Amino acid sequence: MSSLNFTDLNIIPDVLKAIEEMGFKHPTEIQEKAIPLLTDTGKDFIGQAQTGTGKTAAFTIPLLSKIDFSSKKTQALVLAPTRELAQQVEAEIKKLAKYINIKSTCVYGGASYEKQMRALKSNPQIVVGTPGRVKDFIKRGALKLGEANFCILDEADEMLNMGFFEDVQFILDSFNEKRQLIMFSATMPTGVLKIIKKSFNDYEMVKIAKKSVSNENIEQRYFVVQHKYFKESLARIIDSEPEIYGIVFCRTRLETKDVGDDLRSRGYRIETLNGDMGQAERERSMQKFKAKKVNLMVCTDVAARGIDVTNLTHVINFGLPQDNESYVHRIGRTGRAGLTGKAYTIVCPKTAYVIKKIEKHINKKIELQKLPSVDDLKQRRIEKEIESANKIIKVIRDRGDNFTIDKTYSIFEDRLQSLTRDELLKLMFTWQFNKKLLQYDSISDIEGDAHSGTGRDERRGRGRRNSRGRRSNGGSRGRSDKRSGNSSSAGGKPSSRHGGSKKSSAKSKRGGRRSSNTSSSKSW
Repeated sequence: MSSLNFTDLNIIPDVLKAIEEMGFKHPTEIQEKAIPLLTDTGKDFIGQAQTGTGKTAAFTIPLLSKIDFSSKKTQALVLAPTRELAQQVEAEIKKLAKYINIKSTCVYGGASYEKQMRALKSNPQIVVGTPGRVKDFIKRGALKLGEANFCILDEADEMLNMGFFEDVQFILDSFNEKRQLIMFSATMPTGVLKIIKKSFNDYEMVKIAKKSVSNENIEQRYFVVQHKYFKESLARIIDSEPEIYGIVFCRTRLETKDVGDDLRSRGYRIETLNGDMGQAERERSMQKFKAKKVNLMVCTDVAARGIDVTNLTHVINFGLPQDNESYVHRIGRTGRAGLTGKAYTIVCPKTAYVIKKIEKHINKKIELQKLPSVDDLKQRRIEKEIESANKIIKVIRDRGDNFTIDKTYSIFEDRLQSLTRDELLKLMFTWQFNKKLLQYDSISDIEGDAHSGTGRDERRGRGRRNSRGRRSNGGSRGRSDKRSGNSSSAGGKPSSRHGGSKKSSAKSKRGGRRSSNTSSSKSW
């Protein structure tokens, strides 16, 4: 966090007033370096900084000082990779422009063309949108950027990774040559470098050192488990935590659905978020999660770009992320605004070595943790039930004489008064605890081979799920498959990890269980 205050930067009074009302005092490193440059110069700008470092305010604060409020023409376009992130950016703009007479709108796919068309006709000075929908409106003549002076690419690397290179280039070509082009990106892959070479003029670049991306407030651990026990392991981790409000990250859309369905079947309150969902469905999921009607969100990296929640307690990686940067992005969702957070990763034995590479990248130790045992889970369940009972007892005591049992339920008093203290305790245990503890007696015994170093069983398990009946990473060399007429080879390519058979899927579920179940000075 910077030693400077926002009052030390050249920010117009109306925007500074909004910042103070939002409770922010100190700029982040990217804000401290970007705001003066973007305010005082018209040069193109490139900022390299990680997710969660306050990039939206870094470009919005200077932008609001340059917009001509009297003009009804579109003067600035902000491009974001996902619908959720676009909505989040526009919401942040509205907060910072609270005391400024300025109009903004957000356009994105999956929503009504007509409604967004009407919004564009109302002459917004700032438009925020996703590449595909923005390109459509430009082609239709509904969005004219020839006289716009500012174009901002937010999360540029993610935008290009999603296949929007041509769309982004088309949009950039729609601007006049004197426009100011601003880009923020966590990494600099080939696609980003191509955009810089082709479209950027004389530019300034600010890069935040990697030392700032590893948050010391995040407790990082990992669990080594055979792949067939991943879901059971996830359930154990969730059950063992006193309070949990967090994100479970999966690598694919299909995996989010699979994991989400499994968690629901076990009784957890969860929502999923992925690119296959319609816009209305995605918004409902986000609203439930932000309102804490559910305490877990299962999603992919891309879908999580629009999740702007500062008080997440946990991030759980269901398998290793795609690369080191993705790991940093994921765990950065927790431990924000001076709060502490926990980041847990479930890995299989044959890929556990990758943890060492992540440790080197973030310059921090990730502790190997043993999964909670059945006894641990039972103990934690009893503690949770006692906590719930204590809350009920407190309510009863607080209400005193005002708490009465309806006369029609007098049978309770007649029957319970005849019980001894020991009988009453046994009744309470059987009714309140025992049936909830019995669920743990039938779950998989995964402690025995959770830390197996070879990963051979895990590979065989995935080989059996090959949609062609062919073993991908295990089995005897040259063994023929009678059903398909194909022979498998130990050196053959692995099959898709999601091509599982019904038999294998059913086998993996038999072991499952069903559950009943600040800082003193804020900164962006």
